[in-house]
Amino acid sequence: MPYARDMPSDAAPLPRGPYAKSAARRAEIIATATLVFGTHGYRGGSLRQIAKQLDLGLTTVMHHFPTKVSLLAAVLEQEDAADTDFSARSARDGFIPSVLAIVERNLERRELVRMFSIVSAEATHPEHEAHAWLLERYRAVTETYTAAIADDRDRGRIRTDADPAALAGLVISGWEGIQIRWLTDDTDPVAAMRLLLEGLLHPAPEL
Repeated sequence: MPYARDMPSDAAPLPRGPYAKSAARRAEIIATATLVFGTHGYRGGSLRQIAKQLDLGLTTVMHHFPTKVSLLAAVLEQEDAADTDFSARSARDGFIPSVLAIVERNLERRELVRMFSIVSAEATHPEHEAHAWLLERYRAVTETYTAAIADDRDRGRIRTDADPAALAGLVISGWEGIQIRWLTDDTDPVAAMRLLLEGLLHPAPEL
């Protein structure tokens, strides 16, 4: 995802038989939804449009994802699954290197980042059907980053007296702005994010 949060570590067993076919169909729908939402935005894309691109009936898509919100959640949760155990990686490598690793990986996921940016902007309206999802995502990511920043400070990796929760919020907000600038004019997001993190967190000098 554009920025990671911890996901449950217990993986479900691989499906077999008819369940494998159903899982493959879900994966097709999610992949197509990523392209449609990334191109047209969340409001501009529709389940009907996604079904048409897959040459499926609308009822088939709605069997797997009854609403656009449920499909949006599946798209983004699939990407989150690639960033499992963020807290463990941050504890091992440090918060700054762990965040920068995701920024670097996002260079290969430009359309996903574009989709997330579009959907997030749309969902800021309180009446948007994805508004509750966006609020919960900010809450979960802020909680994960707050704990990781506090842990780094306790370990002496960063030197700041600022409130970890406030710092976590600034990291998230700054990261989203950096991503938008990158999508617009190719400003180097890794260099910009490194400067932001070092300016906010004051990493201890390496020995």
